[in-house]
Amino acid sequence: GAERRSSSSILVAGSLNADTFLPISRLPSSGENLTLLSNVQPLVDVPGGKGCNQAIACAKLSTATQQSPRVAFLGQFGNDAVSEILKEALTSNNVDIKLCGKSKLHPSGRGYVMIVPNTGEVSAVISPGSNFYGWSAWGVSTTKQNKSRADDDDDLQQPSVLTDEQIEGMVSSFSLLQLQCEVPNLVNLRLARAAKKLDIPVILDVGGEDRRMDRELLQCCDYLIPNETELERLASHYDDEQLEDDITIQKAIDQIQPLIGKSLDVTTLLKNTRRLQKNGANNVLVTLGAHGSILVTKHSSILYQPSCPLPSGSSVVDETGAGDCYRAGFAVALLQQRQC
Repeated sequence: GAERRSSSSILVAGSLNADTFLPISRLPSSGENLTLLSNVQPLVDVPGGKGCNQAIACAKLSTATQQSPRVAFLGQFGNDAVSEILKEALTSNNVDIKLCGKSKLHPSGRGYVMIVPNTGEVSAVISPGSNFYGWSAWGVSTTKQNKSRADDDDDLQQPSVLTDEQIEGMVSSFSLLQLQCEVPNLVNLRLARAAKKLDIPVILDVGGEDRRMDRELLQCCDYLIPNETELERLASHYDDEQLEDDITIQKAIDQIQPLIGKSLDVTTLLKNTRRLQKNGANNVLVTLGAHGSILVTKHSSILYQPSCPLPSGSSVVDETGAGDCYRAGFAVALLQQRQC
């Protein structure tokens, strides 16, 4: 596989949704009903989803060539008309979709995004559709209570489950694999196993469903990228770990905490990061929104990167996809660094 591998190619495996954006004055509290802003209509069927966003962002940050597409996407389109919109969004941005499948039974994923235009705040509810239920050829099956007779009949018509060798064949021509948690864990694990065997670096975006990750998946990923909330959520699934009496850690806390201020506890953040590393994680890159990001490597070095300030007179308009763009930028930069 290494002989056929492009030196500048990224495979993004993940989700794609048709999103509906609902502009509102503020995010609702529990049990509250809000109406849309006056004279503003919802935006319907906007291509999105973490996988789709990251693939397109990677492609836009890369220089595509006719001989070898720089970015490819692996996901599951739904059985509805909106899947054509999603295909067009990817292909028009030079993303190869040859590895994608299409579910016979399930519609495309949907995202319902509440957005506050004045602040750029967003909150979303996701209906996963084919992103979660369209992977039977990968060995993923729905739970018994979610299965209908139609599902059973469709399973009988499905081709044999993909072998490890077939998945390695999909991955082998790429030089970096990018994953996230809006598709089943088993899909991520099988892809990450293949990449590790082929010595291809793996980035895993923790964003998506709240789930415990197997130690094997943590070990297969070179870079785990959660935001602060996702880090705390994921770390809570594992046994607590005491911070070592390490001068490097204490020095990092002393240096970073004054830069961030009191709104974020760096000690707790590093404790959660160490807990993941004790359970198999390698490098952990924590995104902190306006505070920037912190990279904790498997060798215990800690790097803090403040966020870039907005130009004078400008303001945040829409936070949608900001984290996806950050992860795409990191993936492209990591690939470029490996080529040097």
